[in-house]
Amino acid sequence: MSPARLAPDKSRGFLIPCGGGESLEGDAAIYRQLLSISGHRPKVVLICARATELPCEEIAAALLALGAGKVETLTLGARTDGEKPAFLETVENADAVLLLARQPLRLSTLLGGTSLARLLRRRNAEGMPVAGSAAGAALLAEHMLAGGESGPTPRMGGVMLAPGLGLSNRIVIDQGGLLGDRLGRLLAALALNPFALGLGLDADTAAFIGPDNVLEVIGSGALTIVDPADIGHSNIADAAHNAPISMLNLRMHVLVHGARYDLDFRRPLG
Repeated sequence: MSPARLAPDKSRGFLIPCGGGESLEGDAAIYRQLLSISGHRPKVVLICARATELPCEEIAAALLALGAGKVETLTLGARTDGEKPAFLETVENADAVLLLARQPLRLSTLLGGTSLARLLRRRNAEGMPVAGSAAGAALLAEHMLAGGESGPTPRMGGVMLAPGLGLSNRIVIDQGGLLGDRLGRLLAALALNPFALGLGLDADTAAFIGPDNVLEVIGSGALTIVDPADIGHSNIADAAHNAPISMLNLRMHVLVHGARYDLDFRRPLG
C-alpha cells in the first residue's frame, strides 16, 4: 500500500472484511497487514459473542506473535455489555478492532443500537481500522447479509438481510466467493439492493478498504466482486417464493492477492 493511503489526514479508518481462516497460518498475512496499518505495536481489541465458536485465544496469541503490543478480548453475552464503561474505555483506547462471529445475527443483535456500536462508528470515522472475520465481515456493512441458501442461482426468498454496523452503505459482504458455493445468495441480496457492490470472500482472504475507497486484496484465496450498476431486466418484483431470479447485464471481477479495485469508480486498478 502506498504511503498516501496511510496519510494522517485520512477521513476514516480502514474497513477490513476477512473471509475467515481455515488455519491461523493462512491468516498470518492478513494479520500482518492489519498490524502494519494500526501503528507501532498496536493495541488490538477482539469483540465476539459469548457463544462464538471462533478461537479467540489463539487469534490473540497469533496477533501478539506478529507484533501487536496488546490484545484484549471483549466477550458480549447480553446487550447490556455494550453499555459497560470498561468495554467502552477499552475500545476508546484501541488502535484496531476485530469483530469475530460464526453467525452474523448472534453478534449484531448484541451490538446493534448500543453505545459500543456508536463508539465503533465514531472511532472508525476518526481513523481506527475495523475488521470483521468470518460472519463478522458481513456486520461491517449497513445492509448485512445475515443468512441464506447455498448454490449458484439467486432465488426469491433465498437470502436474509438485516441491519449491520453501518460502516459502509455501498457494499454487501458474504463469505464464500466462487469457491464457497454462496454466489446465489449474494446475487439475491444485490437484486434487492442494486445500488451496492457485492463482495464474496474466500477463506484466508481479506479486502483492505482504505479511506479513499480503494480496496486491496490480501491473502491466499480470491475476492469476487459483483457490480449490478448496469443491471437490465430483473424479475425480482414478480418472482414466486424460491423461484430463480433473472438478472441481466451484471459485471463480475475475481481478484487475488495484491489486486486493487476502486469502489467509487467501480473499476479494477493496475
